[in-house]
Amino acid sequence: IVDTVPLEKDPFITKETIVMNQVDSLILSFRYKEKLPQLDSLIDSLLLARDTIREVFIDSLYLESKRLQMHQVYIDSIVPPLLPPGSRRTVRFLPDSAGIVITERFRMLMADTDSPFFIVPNEKMPDSLKYAVQSLLVHTEVRDSILLFLNDIDGQRTPFWLSTGESDQYRFWVKNQANDSITLWVGNPTKYDLSLVLEDDVSVERREKKTVDDIPITTLRPVRSLAAIKPLEEIPVYWSYGLGSSFTMNQTYFSNWSRGGESSIAGLLDIRGSAEYTNKELKSKWTSSGRLRYGAIITEAQGFRSNTDEIEINSQYNRVLREKIDFSSVFYGKTQVAKGYNYPNDSVVVSKFLNPGTFTIGVGVEWKPIPKTSLNFSPLSYRNTFVLDTANINQGAFGIDNDLRARQEMGGQLVIRNSVTILDGLNINNVIRLFSGYLDKPKNIDVDWEMSLDKQINWYSMIRVNFHIIYDDDIRFPVLDSAGEPVLLPDGSQRKVPRAQLKQFLGLTLAFRI
Repeated sequence: IVDTVPLEKDPFITKETIVMNQVDSLILSFRYKEKLPQLDSLIDSLLLARDTIREVFIDSLYLESKRLQMHQVYIDSIVPPLLPPGSRRTVRFLPDSAGIVITERFRMLMADTDSPFFIVPNEKMPDSLKYAVQSLLVHTEVRDSILLFLNDIDGQRTPFWLSTGESDQYRFWVKNQANDSITLWVGNPTKYDLSLVLEDDVSVERREKKTVDDIPITTLRPVRSLAAIKPLEEIPVYWSYGLGSSFTMNQTYFSNWSRGGESSIAGLLDIRGSAEYTNKELKSKWTSSGRLRYGAIITEAQGFRSNTDEIEINSQYNRVLREKIDFSSVFYGKTQVAKGYNYPNDSVVVSKFLNPGTFTIGVGVEWKPIPKTSLNFSPLSYRNTFVLDTANINQGAFGIDNDLRARQEMGGQLVIRNSVTILDGLNINNVIRLFSGYLDKPKNIDVDWEMSLDKQINWYSMIRVNFHIIYDDDIRFPVLDSAGEPVLLPDGSQRKVPRAQLKQFLGLTLAFRI
């Protein structure tokens, strides 16, 4: 083993062989047992071990797993060899064969006894002293410097050293008789070179004589004219974004209240986002917006209940046809986030995400008679109301036949948007959607009207009142008599009629806009 490597175990395997006499004790005891009473003890003495042979092997498999190279001595040589072929090194063993000595020879030239050097570089060196002087000159060339003096017109001397390997530049001021000065940067590229660089941004003007004709003379009546004004080029901004959020909260607390009551807390989160692309050259605009409204109420008796859950997506493309009238195509989608229940029964889910879902696609025109007011009429519209999970959600509650998953309608849609400010900071926003199907009861118009009144208190809070009215002729509600019992038709089925759906919310709102 050439090198010493720490191993987890001894890399040797010991094998022992025990040598014993071979005696057939069964035959001896059968023949001579009566003649020799001591036959058993004699047989035991013959069966004793004669010798033990111990062999020690190197565990080559273990050493190979450790990636250790093994070398063997064969007729005064090492196999495989330690040194490559042609090496100037030699190998020999120590007398006790416990170590290996590697010797390498170098060729060296010795100088004469009169030379100041012990080792010379080559055989052609005629004079050792000359070589020593040359070495000193080379050392001086690299390490030595040259001192220069820079003189100005006043006789002041400024020292400047020339040396090898100096790359920095130094600043000097050069002055004339009028004490005007400019800056020069003095550099030292090599030991025997000097560089002069004039300071940047230096303007040198020379005096010159001019004739009288070249001198401008101001007259009593100068020529006055307006210079042409080049209009500024407007940099188009195509995209604009908006994000707004509001949180409305109501809270009531009762403690030992004799007239009765129940503590409760209610909240409504309203998040709106929009992105608008405007291209004035093409006279087109694309507006997309999204809205999430989620509200809940917590009471001591009923616990947590959701009372508002809406997701709305709007996308509208407009192209100007003439003043205040645009060609328009619209998309409107609506669904909810969480599961809905018809309280007080909170064990049966009546709605959830995309159950139901509604989207409307329409093509038409949009008219903007006054600012912040628009009327979008889409005579060619398609509305789809669908319920995906009909196994758990009753699609009939949303006007869909019991054997279908969707209700598809072709008709016309009118969307009216208006925003007005009255009194002192009271904003009224209205969005009215009217839809009438051409194929099924065109006179029955579905109405979706949302109105909000906002009174700003400060920059982050307001008082908000929200009204939401929905009337859909396809969504019907059971009719009850004065006793609360369902009214039945002659065929025995329960009577159902369409009714206006109303939702109202009032509260203090915290609003943030970006």
